[in-house]
Amino acid sequence: MFDLPGWKVARTLKNGIFVEVVPGVLRLASSPETFMMRCAALQLRFQGNGFLSGWTAARIRGLRKMPEATIHFTTPSNTSQLWPEWLEIHRTGWYEPRLDQERHNDGLIVATPMRMLFGLAAAFNQFRFERAAEDAWHRKLITPQEAANYLQQHRCRGKDGVSTIERWLEKALTQGAPAQSGLEQSLLDSLDGLSLPSPIRQHPLTLPSGETVHLDIAWPDIRLAIEPGSSWWHGGDLAQRKDQARDRSCGEQGWHIIRFDETMRDDLHESAQQVVRIYRRRTRDIRNLL
Repeated sequence: MFDLPGWKVARTLKNGIFVEVVPGVLRLASSPETFMMRCAALQLRFQGNGFLSGWTAARIRGLRKMPEATIHFTTPSNTSQLWPEWLEIHRTGWYEPRLDQERHNDGLIVATPMRMLFGLAAAFNQFRFERAAEDAWHRKLITPQEAANYLQQHRCRGKDGVSTIERWLEKALTQGAPAQSGLEQSLLDSLDGLSLPSPIRQHPLTLPSGETVHLDIAWPDIRLAIEPGSSWWHGGDLAQRKDQARDRSCGEQGWHIIRFDETMRDDLHESAQQVVRIYRRRTRDIRNLL
């Protein structure tokens, strides 16, 4: 890529050898315009006066299912230039480079994990945000307590995403570990877009013994829960016997618990469709009892 003064841009574009990535930053026409190239072009264009944020920072940090067709960039600059359709610029006065950005190991300037979390909360609905937040927690990028402290410091009227983070924290602060194993995340990804109401994550249920457990994926209105587990996540014979005893206790409360293990990965689509069929049958059965 090349960073050129404005008067040279037209000349270099005219001969067809160069293509403009963003205003003032060119690439060779023979080079493919990739996600990472676009990110680097923005860094050149803004010369450190901004950072990759929101879902773009999340994708660079390895979070699942983050879009790359549109790049999210935060800057304090009030520029009126025409930008490519793939760029979403967030202009803000909330800009503290020392606190809110850092250099990633690939050289890109990205939002810190906490600032990234705020960007995701502002952009996503509650269900999608909570999945992203749990993924970030699982990858040890953030913890609920760190998020709560950050929220307390930066809470103010006009900041998008505050209520979304608060609703997640109400549940996450009571958990001892991230809600999602990799297997659980895979099942949620496969359920996304199917004809099911959004489930409740880590739904609390008090057992006859007085112990409160948290069901991974639950529909409380029909007392149905899905518990994805694997050898590395819930593994061991002792753990399996404990899970079975817990399921029986849930059954005493009228709950139907369905468990999946690693073999679910062989056909995630069929596993998700099976959940849909179980949900529909459970709904009919509950209605017939009323």
